[in-house]
Amino acid sequence: MKSYKNNLNNIIDRLITNINSTFMKLLAASTMYGLGQETLGQIGDGASISPKVGTNLHIEPIPIVYIKKFRDDYPYFISEVFHGKLVHLWNNCLEDIFLLFIDLHFTGKRKFGELKKQDVKLDFSSNEDFYNQIKNRISDDFDFKEYSERQKLINKILNPNNDGREELDNIYKNILIRNVIQHRNNIVDSYILKKLASSQIEILDMDGNLKFYKENDKLLLSIPEIHSFKSSMFIIGQIWRVKDE
Repeated sequence: MKSYKNNLNNIIDRLITNINSTFMKLLAASTMYGLGQETLGQIGDGASISPKVGTNLHIEPIPIVYIKKFRDDYPYFISEVFHGKLVHLWNNCLEDIFLLFIDLHFTGKRKFGELKKQDVKLDFSSNEDFYNQIKNRISDDFDFKEYSERQKLINKILNPNNDGREELDNIYKNILIRNVIQHRNNIVDSYILKKLASSQIEILDMDGNLKFYKENDKLLLSIPEIHSFKSSMFIIGQIWRVKDE
């Protein structure tokens, strides 16, 4: 049915557009950092700066030599910020696709028996109508599922042949990388390795070479790894796209 094809493909088109834009911002930030490094290197260690933090308000002078201490960490900080944005875009795409399935099923335009049973609690004291309550509760339940469950459900419907297994695994790995960065201060632990069913995580370094991180190692995220993540999302997006009704 045309509305299903158009709506689903529009979600994927939006994902690809946003991913491209975010990745270009990452490259711009990285380039500006590189140019700033040249300028920073020309400033003597005896200098200081007083950044503006409000209207007519500057903080106390900070020695430039202290700022220089962060020069090796900053490229990874940039990567982590934009990597987190890409993970957010991917998760939003999964949610948008799931909500499309729910809307089409409820309106009788297309049945999604693959969703099977969904437990829903209704609040009879709420002013929200039952239709929206049911839809919102199902959506909330989907959001609280583990990422692996959400990906499996969407992929089962849109990719029954399970093509792009390597790309799906790479996306899952990057979801876990985000969790390591945000919740474990970049330290690889046994929980993450168990999720990967591996004794180590393989990540591309800044030169594009594979680096292996084991338990208790501090993970460093690079632009080549993010590019690999971006490419995997593109490939799965194309696999999930509806080509024929």
